[in-house]
Amino acid sequence: MVVHVRARRPTPPYPLLSYLWLHEPDAETIARAVNELGLPPADPAELASAYADVFLLNVPPYGTVFTDPAGEINGAEAQRVMALFEAHGYCPPELDSVGAPDHVGLCLGFLDERGLEIGELSLDWVAVCCLAVEREPSAHPFYRTLASQTRAALLSHPQTIVPKPSSSIFNLQSPIAAYPDEEVSLRDLIRFFLAPARCGVFLSRSRLGQFAKQWGLRLPFGSRFEVAEMLFASAGEAGQVESLIDSLEAEIGEWRSAYRQWGETHPGWRPSLEVWLERTETACHVLTRMREIALDFGSPDAQPT
Repeated sequence: MVVHVRARRPTPPYPLLSYLWLHEPDAETIARAVNELGLPPADPAELASAYADVFLLNVPPYGTVFTDPAGEINGAEAQRVMALFEAHGYCPPELDSVGAPDHVGLCLGFLDERGLEIGELSLDWVAVCCLAVEREPSAHPFYRTLASQTRAALLSHPQTIVPKPSSSIFNLQSPIAAYPDEEVSLRDLIRFFLAPARCGVFLSRSRLGQFAKQWGLRLPFGSRFEVAEMLFASAGEAGQVESLIDSLEAEIGEWRSAYRQWGETHPGWRPSLEVWLERTETACHVLTRMREIALDFGSPDAQPT
């Protein structure tokens, strides 16, 4: 008699991944990360500043940053996640030290404790957050690889990344679609492009600063909104609005390509693929309209007499 044994899928290394998203690692933890996850070796002192740069200054690893129309930490969905944790008795000590309960590290820890058949916690946004870290200009290779390995683990287990119906872009209009016959304010445009749930991409301080450097502009340190506001205003003053639109279009194109690639290699991502591509498509429409407005404004007929 032949006994067929179904091969078991390897258990994802969620505990170690969770710890690395939540803590600056010491030498022993770095050695584990190198051996178990394939992360590059790094000096603990170097990673201390690198951790702050990527997770505190540039890519906040919180769910509502990526799922809330406002793109802010600790939105309403974060409170739902907290209620879910409480209902399942999940109360790690890090809950008292993070900015909101829907932190990548906490969600990975919950996923490890509850298993893969939870259905109550959709983490498609974590894959998007990971891509933001992978594309972060100032990120240390250690954290880029951490993000890549985290994303790979999640995409390999599709039941963790099914998008929530309420996260669909169809209820999140662009500022131009919302006010087609009115002048759209600069602040409305900035809020749109800083909310991944609306535009489909994440623009960090470093990425915005990288855009500015292309035109010899210097941006002051401030909140992400303040940096973006100064970038848009400075681009207008320097006559670089079309260059800014070109940069944004290229950036959105990179994100769209990544989303499509995930859909080709990971069937479980395909429900999320439609949602995130729809968001980037909306962003492309906004940029097209911005370009039309910029061209109209710069035409001879639009010049003051």
